[in-house]
Amino acid sequence: MKWPIARYGFLACSVVLGLVLICAPQPAASAAEAVKIGASLAVTGPFSAEAGPGMLKFMEAWAQVVNDEGGVSVQELGKKVPLSLVVYDDESKPEKSVELYEKLANVDQVHAFVGPFSSPITKAASTVAERLSIPMVACEANDTSLFTRGLQWFTSVLELGRPWARTYFEMIADANRQGATNYKTVAIISSDTPHTRDVGRGAADFAKQAGVQVVFEQQVPFRTTDFAGVLPRLKASNPDIVFLALWPPEMFAFLKQAEELGLRPKEIYARFLGAAFMQAVGERLAEGVVGASYSAQQWFAGKRVEKALARAGLKPYELNWTAIKVTCLEALLQAMQDAGSLEKGKIMATLRGYTLEKPIKALYGPLYFHSNVPVDGETANGFGTQFPIVTQMQQGQQVVVWPKEIRDVPYRPIPWPAR
Repeated sequence: MKWPIARYGFLACSVVLGLVLICAPQPAASAAEAVKIGASLAVTGPFSAEAGPGMLKFMEAWAQVVNDEGGVSVQELGKKVPLSLVVYDDESKPEKSVELYEKLANVDQVHAFVGPFSSPITKAASTVAERLSIPMVACEANDTSLFTRGLQWFTSVLELGRPWARTYFEMIADANRQGATNYKTVAIISSDTPHTRDVGRGAADFAKQAGVQVVFEQQVPFRTTDFAGVLPRLKASNPDIVFLALWPPEMFAFLKQAEELGLRPKEIYARFLGAAFMQAVGERLAEGVVGASYSAQQWFAGKRVEKALARAGLKPYELNWTAIKVTCLEALLQAMQDAGSLEKGKIMATLRGYTLEKPIKALYGPLYFHSNVPVDGETANGFGTQFPIVTQMQQGQQVVVWPKEIRDVPYRPIPWPAR
């Protein structure tokens, strides 16, 4: 199919029974005079390398900045009101997220949900939004199957997972044309979860479009950390590029074992980069690795996100998915303000009304939600337009290298591992 292409007052914080709760700073206000948004987050567990305490800290700081700026304008209340953001640790467990979103609805009585981290957890949590008729804007979730279930109370700011690798192979095609690289073959390793399968399948499609031949493809079970059975066959295929559609613990194990077994590709693409990546594999194995991010410093300058990062004491690229979380949270606030109401049906109808002709202005460009898109014989609804950009580890730092319009520095072909 032809993929849609996006263009470009007090503070109380407590930890009780393993649940992390953020209460954003706010003056005294009745429940009817505060905007309440609820979420769960993988603060601990296998997905915490990509979310974790850092994202929790950022979300808290973002809510503080919103309230410093006067809160959220709600027409039916005739004024701006404080934001209360309630976030619990789902421990990277889908079943835990269901329990927590029910708590957010029935105990905390939030007006809307922000989705949890990852497609697997979001798939479970979104059933609560649908059953209880509460708007949910998903953040870091783009598995195609999320959007083919006919849900009425669910959207996501990301475009589908299948086009994940589009920007990377656009960059490789450009580098090949310019003579900077001569990459002709790729091997693709995917974890057997819906999101990573989508990323791997898309990588094969976009590689071919870029004139790069797929010489090896392998799916491995989720949470694989022993690649002894895969690496000899992969090495024998002698690929120029190794493309890893893996979760962080899997990817960290792969890189260490690949080096030990003498794998020497011209380039490695890792689905995830960031501070946790460098800490896990070390500077030498990280150097030159290319991967995805959604954050560009040029997008942050002068924005609320920049203030929140500073307040949280975080560097712009310390969290790989900052721009997604901001887009998700601010899309929900925009819908509340445009609806002029905290009534759940009005909020959801407003979200559904953001289209190509009437988008939200997001950090990276126009955000809207697709309707009735044919995908593999099914119909997808509710996915957004935010797309991955390309970053690279250069001299111990993660930098944006593509698209050219927002890059920090040019892309550099660096054979792996760095010598």
